[in-house]
Amino acid sequence: MNWSLLNVANNFTYLRYSLGIAMMFNGFPLIFFIRDTLGVGPASSIFTAIFFSFALILMVPMHLFKRLYKPNIILLNLGLAFLLMALYYFMFFNNVGKSVADVGNFAFTFGFIVLLMHVPNDVKDTLVMIIFLLSFFTNITLVYSLITDPNWTPGMRAAVNFANEGAQPGGNPHITARNGIVCMLTALMMLGNTKNLLTRIFLFFSVLFGLGVVVMSLAKSSYLGLGLAAFAYFIFRFKFSNITSAIGNAFKLRNFIFIAIILVGINYFLARYGDILNLLLGYWDIFQDRIMNVIFTSTGVRLSEEADVDYSAMGRVSGFGEFMETIFSWEVFLGRGYKADYLDVPILEAWVDQGIFGFLFFAAFNFFLFLFAIREIRRYTNPLSTFLAFFFLSMMVLLVTGGRPYDIAFWFPYAVMIRFLGIRYLDSYQKKKAATRLTTVTT
Repeated sequence: MNWSLLNVANNFTYLRYSLGIAMMFNGFPLIFFIRDTLGVGPASSIFTAIFFSFALILMVPMHLFKRLYKPNIILLNLGLAFLLMALYYFMFFNNVGKSVADVGNFAFTFGFIVLLMHVPNDVKDTLVMIIFLLSFFTNITLVYSLITDPNWTPGMRAAVNFANEGAQPGGNPHITARNGIVCMLTALMMLGNTKNLLTRIFLFFSVLFGLGVVVMSLAKSSYLGLGLAAFAYFIFRFKFSNITSAIGNAFKLRNFIFIAIILVGINYFLARYGDILNLLLGYWDIFQDRIMNVIFTSTGVRLSEEADVDYSAMGRVSGFGEFMETIFSWEVFLGRGYKADYLDVPILEAWVDQGIFGFLFFAAFNFFLFLFAIREIRRYTNPLSTFLAFFFLSMMVLLVTGGRPYDIAFWFPYAVMIRFLGIRYLDSYQKKKAATRLTTVTT
């Protein structure tokens, strides 16, 4: 973690780009805090539009449409194919109406992709740092929101309550969990390359802070997503030799001091705030109960006496029934139309709404994203690319557990992955040295 990158005088352009990208990539927690907790601006989608418009303005370069940078062409083609098909269905195969919110979502998504093509690869170090700092700050704002919310009590899901009328009670815990995951992963990516002792301690506790936020969100998909990312790490990156080298490095003076401070800090925290640990353990018990409910709802198998119906899982089960009806009808080819049915399973809704071609574009896009993510995890090109790879793996669960294939919560991160994942970075590519030794030639 290089604090000198925050020097506005020397790095203003990259800081401007990075802040705009970070606001688009993970801006919803900050939107909810400003709009719903602080009460600044209208409690509606108008404030969200203003926020994202400001983010795009920060990304506008001086060389607009004069100099573009090469993204991941495979992901760009597949992503644009699905989005353009979705736009066509929105315009001409739409039985739910053309809402202003949908128009805005398409405009922001395409605008974000276009502006990302103007951002150079060298922004990567500044960008991953700004994404981390923004996520860390919004984790703090979450704690403030919970403390000042008279309706929140320990044991409830951690999320900012929406201020607008008719909004879902309890806020959106999935946004909370995603922000915690972003904080965790970015901190971990920078931790290995950081030498300063105090900065390493700060990054380590940021990881724990993010993990605590994820646990308190009680978002089952985020738990599974983190498990999937951890599994990929142990499969593709972990080596048993790392254990012996880690033990040996632990006795170096700098690392020994770092470990000692961490242990003392954790011991002090638990001694002074022991109730927080008990609170987190209580959340784990709640999570176990919810998993039992999901299993009972999906399979009918009751693994515990307290297991009950999980209504969110029940909605996905009924959505699968809608998918099967589509498969065995003529709608399998062209679909039922834009947002015709809400399945809460994006990968299946792409087929139900847009037919087999919509499904193929969306599924192929995510399949190649998966391949590029695994390749990046194995290679470790740079902190930004590796973060995006692990973050996509944590998002994969949502493809079958929640949301719609058109959601900007998917496509804003997708746009950043299109631009920065699976591309060639010049500072990470070493050409083979040409042989300069003279040899004799016989004829």
